[in-house]
Amino acid sequence: MVRDYSIALDISLSMNEPFSDMVPSKLQASKEVIALLAQRVTIRGSRIAITLFHGKSIPLLPPTNDYKTIIRSLTDLDIVGEGSALGDGIVEAVKILRFSRSTDKLVVVLTDGGVTEGVPVKAAVLYAKYSSIPLKIMVLNRRIEDGLKNEVESAGHPNMEIVLVETKQKLITEMLRLI
Repeated sequence: MVRDYSIALDISLSMNEPFSDMVPSKLQASKEVIALLAQRVTIRGSRIAITLFHGKSIPLLPPTNDYKTIIRSLTDLDIVGEGSALGDGIVEAVKILRFSRSTDKLVVVLTDGGVTEGVPVKAAVLYAKYSSIPLKIMVLNRRIEDGLKNEVESAGHPNMEIVLVETKQKLITEMLRLI
C-alpha cells in the first residue's frame, strides 16, 4: 500500500530526557522509529514528511520517498526548544498532506503530551477531521493528561487514535502497525 505519512515530532526540552528504556532520550527513540518506518515504506513508494514543534511548528521535510534524505534530516536534528505547541504541530502536519494526490494519508504525532502554548489541540484535531486526514497521536509518557485526552476525544474525529507508549518496544510496535 502506498501512503503519504506526515510526522509531527515534538522537539520540546522534555523530549530530550530519557524515559523508561528510551535512552538517551525520547527524541532519539522517536527518530529511530521514524527511520524504521521510512526503511519499511519508502521502498514501496510511500512518502514521509516531517514537521517539528516546540513553542511553534517548523516544517522540516516535504513529502519524499528518498530514504537517504529522510535519514539525513533526522541525523541533522538535534535542536530542542522551550514550550510545546502540539496543536500547531498537528495543523502543520495536516497542511503538508492537504494537497497530496495520495488517496491514503496519515498524520502521526510523537510527543510526550505536554501542551503549553499554540493552537488549541481540539481545534487542530478538528482541522484534521474536516480535512479527512486520519490522525494517530503517540504519547511517550506514563499517562495521558486528562485535559489532553478530553480535548482530543471531544473533537469527534472518527479516524483518530491516541495511544500511550511507555516503552521503546511499544513505540516500535505502534509505528509498525501503521504500515
